[in-house]
Amino acid sequence: RANVYPTREFLTCGLGEGALNGHRHCPVEWESCSRIIGYCPVVQDVQIKRHNSLCGLFAKEAKRLGWEIFMEPHLRDNNKELFKTDLVIVNGICAKVADVIVLYEAGLTTLSDAVTEKAEKYRHLEEQVQALTPAMDIEFLGFPTGAWGWKWYIGNERLLTDLGLSSSHSKRIARAF
Repeated sequence: RANVYPTREFLTCGLGEGALNGHRHCPVEWESCSRIIGYCPVVQDVQIKRHNSLCGLFAKEAKRLGWEIFMEPHLRDNNKELFKTDLVIVNGICAKVADVIVLYEAGLTTLSDAVTEKAEKYRHLEEQVQALTPAMDIEFLGFPTGAWGWKWYIGNERLLTDLGLSSSHSKRIARAF
């Protein structure tokens, strides 16, 4: 959390030109915490496992509250390009297309930027979601959480409330995430 893990970026800080600061496992210029947490192929399996665990937790809660769940449905847009959203959760004519994402919090707007990016990425799939479900009211959103484990996007609480979770239960879910 303090960004003091002994990465080469941290260990070579102030040593000047010629210091060995490249990534130990990838051919990138800097070995940094954000690179290790978010992009390093060496830890990709762990990243996928963490992501799938969070999707499963989210789906379990939605199902418990009576929502129908579609996990990673394969949706093709009008150009036949394949998209896999994490979750399509449906209750009657209401559907929420949620994409769970774990991010390294590089700045104050990292999580809110991810919400906008994910919503825009899938928004053009409205017809495909309508074909998959009986929903007419469809909302596309990101569900970000920080990689450090302590950063929680406040907009996530609105989604949990929309699903029917109480305020206290939403806080427990936030801690679990």
